[in-house]
Amino acid sequence: MLWALLFTLHGGAAQARELLAVGTQFPRVFEWDAKGPARGLAVDLLSKAAAQQGHTVRFEALPWARAQMMVELGQADVLIGPYRSPERLARFLFSELAFYEDALVFYASPALASLWTGDWNRLSGRSVGLVLGWAYGNALEQARSKLLISNPGDVATGLRMLQRGRIELLASNERNTAPVLESMGLAQQFQALQPPIAVQAGHFAYPRTPQGEELRQALDRSLEALRQSGVLRDLARQWGVRTPD
Repeated sequence: MLWALLFTLHGGAAQARELLAVGTQFPRVFEWDAKGPARGLAVDLLSKAAAQQGHTVRFEALPWARAQMMVELGQADVLIGPYRSPERLARFLFSELAFYEDALVFYASPALASLWTGDWNRLSGRSVGLVLGWAYGNALEQARSKLLISNPGDVATGLRMLQRGRIELLASNERNTAPVLESMGLAQQFQALQPPIAVQAGHFAYPRTPQGEELRQALDRSLEALRQSGVLRDLARQWGVRTPD
């Protein structure tokens, strides 16, 4: 009877296992270096939530499209950091908790900064880079047919396209883009334009399977407890990441 009670209280700890969490490089959210362990807000938060359910977590950094495919096919347990979109809601189960927030903006050279004032009609026929696999929100999706779109595989490729004049605007988020601009020596050549395209919140996501739903519910309980106890707030402050209100 005592064993059964402990089993119930700990939510089935006998089924504890190693979870595989995949994502791509998201500065301060999920950073990967082959010489050391994964780090970032998502790593700390997910590790704590999983430990409350008796699990451990193995982290892998992959190209973003591949990471999404692995979770969709059930080859990995958790996708780190996706924004919600109608297309993704059909592919994944999302955590209730949004654990970080990004402002999505256009980047351009100072000479082209006047292109964006918040009026999508002014971008009709303009060349815009959208990073492959990213979700940019409803406003951009509604304007998509007006734009000449290219899909760089990552932020660095998008910035090179911007530098070579292959696109006039690159849509990205400031958290991802600022360190890449610095590392490429382009911080003085391009600027973030205002107003933001959208503000998007990042989640954890899971396979659309019974096992994925079971894991989502268990981790949702732990993530909400970490939010209410202030752990999420403290970790976000430590990593310099903005969280939703």
